[in-house]
Order: sequence, then C-alpha cells, then structure tokens
Amino acid sequence: MQDEFIVVQVVPTGIGASVGGFVGDATPATNLLAGIADRVISHPNVVNGVVLDVAGDNVLYVEGFMLDRFFRNEIALHEVRKNRVGVVLDSGVRERESIDNAINTINAIRTVKAVDIVDYAFTDSPVNGRAVKTRSGAFTGEIKNPNVFLEPCRKLINKGARAIAVATQIDIEKKDLNLYFKGRGPNPYGGTEALISHAIGWRFGIPAAHAPLLTKTEMKHEMMAGVVDPRAGAEAITSAYLGCVLQGLHRAPQPVPFGKAKENDICIRDVSAVVLPYDCLGGIPALAAQKYKIPVIAVSGNETVLNVTAKKLGLKNVIHAENYLEAAGIAAAMKEGIDYRMVTRPVKRLQSI
Repeated sequence: MQDEFIVVQVVPTGIGASVGGFVGDATPATNLLAGIADRVISHPNVVNGVVLDVAGDNVLYVEGFMLDRFFRNEIALHEVRKNRVGVVLDSGVRERESIDNAINTINAIRTVKAVDIVDYAFTDSPVNGRAVKTRSGAFTGEIKNPNVFLEPCRKLINKGARAIAVATQIDIEKKDLNLYFKGRGPNPYGGTEALISHAIGWRFGIPAAHAPLLTKTEMKHEMMAGVVDPRAGAEAITSAYLGCVLQGLHRAPQPVPFGKAKENDICIRDVSAVVLPYDCLGGIPALAAQKYKIPVIAVSGNETVLNVTAKKLGLKNVIHAENYLEAAGIAAAMKEGIDYRMVTRPVKRLQSI
C-alpha cells in the first residue's frame, strides 16, 4: 500500500468529545478526511448514526480492539467485498415491542441495503450490562458474565457469520442519559459497548460492533425527549441502533495476522497520519504513532473531559490543528508533499547549526 495516503481518524468513546461524542456526529469530519485520503481507517463510535451510516466508501470500519491490535503491529487489515453478518440479541429485554423493533431493523437492512445476514440468536440469559461513570466524568462499563453473549456468537460463526452485531440492554442512570441528550455529558452507552465488542474480537478474531437494545420505556423516553442537542437528533427520531452497525459490519475489513499479510493488506507502516482530539493522546493509537514516527494531527476544537496532551506525555510528532477543517488542510498538504508550515504566515527563519 506504499502509494496510498492512509489516515486514521480516532475519537475515543464515552469521553464527551464535542465532535464524535454523539452517534455519528463525527461523520462529516471523517468524510472530509476521506475526500483527501485514499483510505480513512476509523471505528464504529465515529460513524455509527442509529439507523444512519453515511460514511464514505473509502472509510474502513474497524472495531476498537482490532484498531489497537493494528497499531501494535499484530494484525493487518484485509478489505472485503462483503461479510456475512450474525446478530446476537439480549434475552434480558423481554418486551415484544423492543424485540420487534430489532427484528424489523434487521429485515429493513436486509431488504433495502441487501446486507447478507446469516441469522439472529438470543442469549440464554440476560447480559446485564451497566454504564459506570468514572471520576473524570467519562464512562466505562461493567458486564458480569461475557459467556452469555459469546456462546450465541459461536453458533452464528459456525453457521457462516464472518462479523457479529450484538444488541443488548445497558442499565444507565436516567440523569446521565438526560444530561447526554442536553449536550452536557458524555455518551453513557459507549463504555459497555466497547467491553462487549472487544470481548468478541478477542475471542473470535472477527469484526464486531454493539448497538443498544432499548426497552419500551427507554424508546418512549427518547422519542418524547423534546428538541434535543442537534448532535443527538438521530437518537431522538429512531431507536433502530442496529441499522448503522449492520451496515458498518457489511464491509468491515477482516483482520489478518501481521506475518500472513499480503501485498494489498494495510499495515501500520502504511499509515500517513493519525487524527485525534488534542486532549486525549494517552491511548494506543497516539503512542504507537510516536513509535512508528507517524504524524499525529491533534484537534484542539474537539474538546473532551480528559486532559492528556502531547506536552504532558512528551510526544514529539504532534501537529496542532484548531478544527477538522484545518486538520484536513494539513492532511492535504502531507498528501501533496507540501510542508504545511509554508502555507501560513509568518515563515520561521532558518538558522545555522
């Protein structure tokens, strides 16, 4: 992939990012980067939009655990024409309306988008996922028994699934959900969703993603929330969260062990730039970019509840951008081999060494 300009766009989940802290609201920024790059590697949190998935055709949908493995140089990414997708549903939601909504969403994506869905399977017992708020204000998650959803995954894989969508109920404090819809708090779903998709990726080594499965009461609450923060608008008009996940997994690249990667598979050394919020540079993507001398474009306009900056970590490969428009301009300069600093003024004088 040496001739391709590949960008990785990351917005960690559950940290209240002003761009990407809601479902799908980072898609315009991602598509802007995709208009410049040959490929943009991103993750479900960035482009999932309830029933909407409008990411560009050259945006690769890579779950967070697999993205970390990619940055550790453990796997390469192999693009596919399609994946056969299996769906796991949480038996903890027993209301007929909620299950009907999920199955109708599955059938809508099958008939309208022609996504190849193998089948769906219920867990034998409730998953019992719970959102947990940390001292920083970010959200993580808690699950008592991962085997509850891993076993139906195995059955679907044995039936031919090459990607897994999971929809489960997540216990969330009503006040945290209300703050989120008003744009005053992080997305409380994300931490638990990450636990579930990470577990599937770790156990089976295939693409996976999670969608909340709402109860009848939660559906009514979201639909009757009034006019919400514009970034939460998609969630206020539909509870068909499975829709975007099924569309994303349809063509999600398959992970390949690094030692078995072929010529056209994408490896960490093919990445030209990584784009991240300015104040959350402590994760694997930023640290791996330092190791492999990949420029990180840090967007200060995408504020989060964290305060982990390049200065605090001593990172030397970070380029500051005010917003995603500027980040896209820097990426465009990189692609053309232009020193981006020569596009702005004043120009720093060179000195003899």
